[in-house]
Amino acid sequence: MKTIAAITIGQSPRDDVISELGLLVPGVRWAQAGALDGLDLDAVRALEPEPGDLPLVTRLRDGRVVTLGEARLLRPMQHAVDRADAAADLVLVCCTGSFSLSSRAPVLLPGRLLVSTVQALHFDRIAVVTPHDGQTAWEEERWAHAGVSAHVIVEPPYGGEVDFTRVGRNARVHGARAIVMDCFGYTLQARDEVAAASGLPTILVRSLAARIAAELIGEVVAAGARPYDG
Repeated sequence: MKTIAAITIGQSPRDDVISELGLLVPGVRWAQAGALDGLDLDAVRALEPEPGDLPLVTRLRDGRVVTLGEARLLRPMQHAVDRADAAADLVLVCCTGSFSLSSRAPVLLPGRLLVSTVQALHFDRIAVVTPHDGQTAWEEERWAHAGVSAHVIVEPPYGGEVDFTRVGRNARVHGARAIVMDCFGYTLQARDEVAAASGLPTILVRSLAARIAAELIGEVVAAGARPYDG
Protein backbone atom coordinates (compact mmCIF):
# COMPACT_ATOMS: atom_id res chain seq x y z
CA MET A 1 0.00 0.00 0.00
CA LYS A 2 1.33 3.41 -0.96
CA THR A 3 1.55 6.32 1.49
CA ILE A 4 0.68 10.00 1.14
CA ALA A 5 2.06 12.38 3.75
CA ALA A 6 -0.48 15.17 4.36
CA ILE A 7 1.20 18.27 5.77
CA THR A 8 -0.96 20.93 7.41
CA ILE A 9 0.07 24.44 8.44
CA GLY A 10 -1.77 23.81 11.70
CA GLN A 11 -1.78 20.82 14.03
CA SER A 12 -2.28 17.19 13.13
CA PRO A 13 -4.27 15.08 12.99
CA ARG A 14 -6.77 16.78 10.69
CA ASP A 15 -9.06 13.82 10.13
CA ASP A 16 -11.81 16.19 8.96
CA VAL A 17 -9.60 16.90 5.94
CA ILE A 18 -8.26 13.37 5.50
CA SER A 19 -11.77 11.88 5.57
CA GLU A 20 -12.62 13.80 2.38
CA LEU A 21 -9.26 13.22 0.73
CA GLY A 22 -9.72 9.52 1.40
CA LEU A 23 -12.95 9.51 -0.58
CA LEU A 24 -11.06 10.68 -3.65
CA VAL A 25 -7.83 8.74 -3.12
CA PRO A 26 -8.91 5.34 -1.80
CA GLY A 27 -6.60 2.46 -1.05
CA VAL A 28 -3.67 4.47 0.33
CA ARG A 29 -2.21 5.01 3.77
CA TRP A 30 -2.25 8.57 5.10
CA ALA A 31 0.53 9.93 7.30
CA GLN A 32 -0.07 13.31 8.91
CA ALA A 33 2.16 16.05 10.28
CA GLY A 34 1.58 19.70 11.14
CA ALA A 35 3.76 22.78 11.29
CA LEU A 36 2.38 23.55 14.76
CA ASP A 37 2.67 20.05 16.24
CA GLY A 38 4.19 20.21 19.71
CA LEU A 39 3.91 23.99 19.99
CA ASP A 40 2.14 25.72 22.88
CA LEU A 41 -0.10 28.74 22.35
CA ASP A 42 2.72 31.24 22.96
CA ALA A 43 4.85 29.56 20.29
CA VAL A 44 1.89 29.58 17.89
CA ARG A 45 1.33 33.30 18.51
CA ALA A 46 4.98 33.93 17.68
CA LEU A 47 4.14 32.77 14.14
CA GLU A 48 1.45 35.38 13.57
CA PRO A 49 2.02 37.50 10.44
CA GLU A 50 4.18 40.60 10.55
CA PRO A 51 3.26 43.60 8.35
CA GLY A 52 3.68 42.59 4.71
CA ASP A 53 3.52 38.85 5.40
CA LEU A 54 0.67 36.88 3.83
CA PRO A 55 -1.84 35.77 6.51
CA LEU A 56 -2.84 32.10 6.40
CA VAL A 57 -5.75 30.64 8.37
CA THR A 58 -5.81 27.24 10.04
CA ARG A 59 -7.36 25.35 12.92
CA LEU A 60 -5.63 23.94 15.98
CA ARG A 61 -6.28 20.49 17.40
CA ASP A 62 -8.72 21.97 19.94
CA GLY A 63 -10.74 23.66 17.18
CA ARG A 64 -9.37 27.16 17.78
CA VAL A 65 -8.81 29.17 14.57
CA VAL A 66 -5.49 31.00 14.23
CA THR A 67 -3.86 33.27 11.64
CA LEU A 68 -0.20 32.68 10.79
CA GLY A 69 2.40 34.38 8.62
CA GLU A 70 3.43 32.51 5.49
CA ALA A 71 7.08 33.54 5.77
CA ARG A 72 7.25 32.47 9.41
CA LEU A 73 5.83 29.06 8.58
CA LEU A 74 8.54 28.00 6.13
CA ARG A 75 10.85 26.41 8.72
CA PRO A 76 8.05 24.69 10.72
CA MET A 77 6.60 23.35 7.48
CA GLN A 78 9.96 21.93 6.45
CA HIS A 79 10.28 20.27 9.86
CA ALA A 80 6.83 18.70 9.39
CA VAL A 81 7.85 17.34 6.00
CA ASP A 82 11.06 15.95 7.49
CA ARG A 83 9.05 14.04 10.11
CA ALA A 84 6.59 12.53 7.65
CA ASP A 85 8.27 11.87 4.31
CA ALA A 86 10.59 8.98 5.20
CA ALA A 87 8.03 6.35 4.16
CA ALA A 88 5.91 8.53 1.87
CA ASP A 89 5.42 8.08 -1.86
CA LEU A 90 3.99 11.60 -2.14
CA VAL A 91 3.91 14.70 0.08
CA LEU A 92 0.66 16.69 -0.15
CA VAL A 93 0.81 20.21 1.28
CA CYS A 94 -2.65 20.97 2.67
CA CYS A 95 -2.45 24.70 2.04
CA THR A 96 -2.30 26.97 -0.99
CA GLY A 97 0.56 29.06 0.39
CA SER A 98 3.76 29.51 -1.64
CA PHE A 99 6.14 27.19 0.17
CA SER A 100 9.50 25.98 -1.06
CA LEU A 101 10.01 22.57 0.54
CA SER A 102 12.53 19.79 0.05
CA SER A 103 11.62 16.12 0.33
CA ARG A 104 12.83 12.72 -0.77
CA ALA A 105 9.31 12.21 -2.23
CA PRO A 106 7.53 14.41 -4.79
CA VAL A 107 5.83 17.44 -3.20
CA LEU A 108 2.39 18.53 -4.45
CA LEU A 109 1.76 22.28 -3.99
CA PRO A 110 -1.98 22.96 -4.49
CA GLY A 111 -1.58 26.74 -4.91
CA ARG A 112 0.40 26.32 -8.10
CA LEU A 113 -2.03 23.66 -9.25
CA LEU A 114 -4.96 26.07 -8.94
CA VAL A 115 -3.36 28.73 -11.12
CA SER A 116 -2.32 26.22 -13.78
CA THR A 117 -5.81 24.72 -13.89
CA VAL A 118 -7.54 28.08 -14.40
CA GLN A 119 -5.04 29.02 -17.12
CA ALA A 120 -5.51 25.66 -18.86
CA LEU A 121 -9.28 26.23 -18.94
CA HIS A 122 -8.87 29.78 -20.34
CA PHE A 123 -11.08 31.39 -17.71
CA ASP A 124 -10.39 35.11 -18.04
CA ARG A 125 -12.59 36.27 -15.14
CA ILE A 126 -13.09 34.32 -11.94
CA ALA A 127 -14.31 34.75 -8.39
CA VAL A 128 -11.80 33.67 -5.76
CA VAL A 129 -13.04 32.64 -2.33
CA THR A 130 -10.43 33.26 0.35
CA PRO A 131 -10.54 32.97 4.16
CA HIS A 132 -8.97 36.26 5.27
CA ASP A 133 -9.37 39.86 4.10
CA GLY A 134 -5.60 40.31 4.37
CA GLN A 135 -5.27 38.03 1.33
CA THR A 136 -7.40 40.20 -0.99
CA ALA A 137 -4.67 42.34 -2.56
CA TRP A 138 -2.36 39.33 -2.83
CA GLU A 139 -5.03 37.30 -4.64
CA GLU A 140 -5.77 40.13 -7.08
CA GLU A 141 -2.07 40.53 -7.90
CA ARG A 142 -1.48 36.79 -8.13
CA TRP A 143 -4.26 36.25 -10.64
CA ALA A 144 -3.49 39.40 -12.61
CA HIS A 145 0.05 38.06 -13.06
CA ALA A 146 -1.54 34.87 -14.45
CA GLY A 147 -3.63 36.91 -16.91
CA VAL A 148 -6.89 36.42 -15.03
CA SER A 149 -9.23 39.07 -13.60
CA ALA A 150 -10.25 38.03 -10.08
CA HIS A 151 -13.14 39.22 -7.93
CA VAL A 152 -12.16 38.26 -4.36
CA ILE A 153 -14.81 37.10 -1.87
CA VAL A 154 -13.78 36.67 1.76
CA GLU A 155 -15.55 33.82 3.56
CA PRO A 156 -13.94 31.98 6.50
CA PRO A 157 -14.02 28.18 6.22
CA TYR A 158 -14.74 27.69 9.92
CA GLY A 159 -17.53 28.91 12.20
CA GLY A 160 -21.31 29.04 12.37
CA GLU A 161 -21.70 32.26 10.37
CA VAL A 162 -20.47 30.80 7.09
CA ASP A 163 -22.86 31.39 4.15
CA PHE A 164 -21.68 29.72 0.96
CA THR A 165 -24.97 30.35 -0.82
CA ARG A 166 -24.22 34.07 -0.55
CA VAL A 167 -20.75 33.41 -1.96
CA GLY A 168 -22.19 31.73 -5.04
CA ARG A 169 -24.67 34.52 -5.68
CA ASN A 170 -21.99 37.17 -5.21
CA ALA A 171 -19.74 35.48 -7.78
CA ARG A 172 -22.50 35.35 -10.38
CA VAL A 173 -23.50 38.99 -9.88
CA HIS A 174 -19.90 40.05 -10.51
CA GLY A 175 -19.74 38.24 -13.84
CA ALA A 176 -17.36 35.44 -12.94
CA ARG A 177 -17.01 32.60 -15.42
CA ALA A 178 -15.84 30.22 -12.72
CA ILE A 179 -15.22 30.11 -8.98
CA VAL A 180 -11.98 29.10 -7.24
CA MET A 181 -12.18 28.10 -3.57
CA ASP A 182 -8.66 28.95 -2.49
CA CYS A 183 -8.28 27.43 0.98
CA PHE A 184 -7.80 23.82 2.06
CA GLY A 185 -10.31 24.41 4.85
CA TYR A 186 -13.23 24.57 2.41
CA THR A 187 -15.13 21.29 2.18
CA LEU A 188 -16.84 19.29 -0.54
CA GLN A 189 -20.20 20.39 0.89
CA ALA A 190 -19.13 24.04 0.71
CA ARG A 191 -18.18 23.58 -2.94
CA ASP A 192 -21.56 22.01 -3.70
CA GLU A 193 -23.38 24.92 -2.03
CA VAL A 194 -21.37 27.51 -3.96
CA ALA A 195 -21.87 25.68 -7.26
CA ALA A 196 -25.61 25.27 -6.71
CA ALA A 197 -26.11 28.94 -5.82
CA SER A 198 -23.98 30.24 -8.69
CA GLY A 199 -24.57 27.75 -11.50
CA LEU A 200 -20.86 28.19 -12.32
CA PRO A 201 -17.95 25.75 -12.59
CA THR A 202 -16.49 25.64 -9.08
CA ILE A 203 -12.95 24.47 -8.39
CA LEU A 204 -12.24 23.33 -4.83
CA VAL A 205 -8.54 23.15 -4.03
CA ARG A 206 -9.01 20.21 -1.65
CA SER A 207 -10.60 17.92 -4.23
CA LEU A 208 -8.44 19.19 -7.11
CA ALA A 209 -5.29 18.30 -5.17
CA ALA A 210 -6.74 14.92 -4.21
CA ARG A 211 -7.47 14.01 -7.82
CA ILE A 212 -3.95 14.90 -8.91
CA ALA A 213 -2.59 12.94 -5.95
CA ALA A 214 -4.59 9.92 -7.11
CA GLU A 215 -3.08 10.27 -10.56
CA LEU A 216 0.44 10.52 -9.17
CA ILE A 217 0.04 7.70 -6.70
CA GLY A 218 -1.21 5.32 -9.37
CA GLU A 219 -4.48 4.41 -7.71
CA VAL A 220 -7.82 4.21 -9.48
CA VAL A 221 -10.45 6.44 -7.91
CA ALA A 222 -13.32 4.07 -7.29
CA ALA A 223 -16.91 5.23 -7.51
CA GLY A 224 -18.63 4.95 -4.17
CA ALA A 225 -15.36 4.58 -2.27
CA ARG A 226 -15.77 4.31 1.47
CA PRO A 227 -14.65 7.24 3.64
CA TYR A 228 -11.40 7.18 5.56
CA ASP A 229 -12.08 5.85 9.06
CA GLY A 230 -8.66 6.32 10.67
